[in-house]
Amino acid sequence: MDSPSERMRFYLREIGQGPRTGRDLTREESRDAMEILLTQQCARAQMGGFLLLQRFKGETPDELWGFAEAVRSRANLIEPQVKGLLDIGSPYDGRKKSIVVSPASSIVAAASGVPVVMHGEKDMGPKHGVPIGDVLEALGVDIDASHDETAASIEELSLGYMHSERFVPDVFALKDLREEVALRIVFATVEKLYNLANADYSIIGLTHFPYMEKMMKAATNMGFKRIMIVQGIEGNEDVPTSRPSRVFEWTGNDPTEWRLEPSDYGLQPATKEEMAGGDATRNAEIAVRIFAGEKGAFRDLVLLNAGLRTYLAERATDVAEGIEMAREAIDTGAASAKLEALRARGSSGS
Repeated sequence: MDSPSERMRFYLREIGQGPRTGRDLTREESRDAMEILLTQQCARAQMGGFLLLQRFKGETPDELWGFAEAVRSRANLIEPQVKGLLDIGSPYDGRKKSIVVSPASSIVAAASGVPVVMHGEKDMGPKHGVPIGDVLEALGVDIDASHDETAASIEELSLGYMHSERFVPDVFALKDLREEVALRIVFATVEKLYNLANADYSIIGLTHFPYMEKMMKAATNMGFKRIMIVQGIEGNEDVPTSRPSRVFEWTGNDPTEWRLEPSDYGLQPATKEEMAGGDATRNAEIAVRIFAGEKGAFRDLVLLNAGLRTYLAERATDVAEGIEMAREAIDTGAASAKLEALRARGSSGS
């Protein structure tokens, strides 16, 4: 068999000859190429060249599937003993311009009976925005728990966070390469859908909807029973209250598209000023104020996104019921109690 470096040279030639003579890789070839990257068994120039060529060519569903399989085969997977786990496919490079409500919405969903797994990494390029993990950390939640502790947190408190460095160390080891390439590359897609906790449900944010079909086809091979791709804020999984969002939903057949109209639920639209981003501390403070009973646009953002999660995970019959469940979780103090339990668990674990 050819050496890893020779195989990578072959893949570079196959995909790099332009639209007329180049070709896509098969699922098996893609898996092999990603394994070569993850084990760093080829020259760094080959690694960067492959990632950039894939970006410019555009990955096919089979290529994304093969890449994700390779990552999963070398990852530290967990399988929490819960029914109906929801995976939050949030971009690891975070958000720069807008508020981050995914952590608060996920805590509210957990308080409404939805087990949730979140995952990510710190200071990830090329955006270097505020990731969900930093907001959870600012809230006092442990974001560096071990594999067993993370699974136990999901089982006992319905929420856990998987730190990339612990769970996909081979991908984390390429963090500097991702920085050098300076563009969003295939890892930014794979990390949204690789399903390291064997979840049943997934919500994924996307900016460029021509990419939706590829993403959906790849995600359907990751073990999910229901997937939702949303036109979220900055391409994230949070939907805004200030505009409608396109939603694509897959439940085993062809994806269906529908329009999420926040005004249908009597929610207060967040203004441009209210949507402005901030550091992790600001985002955490907003969540705490909401859990303490503050009304207004921030709360309605959380209600909408928590309701969407609860509906996706089949704990609510529709988004409206999910919003009402989220409202009850906040008003009864269940969301605040959930946060305190997560903080206590992190303190006892440290």
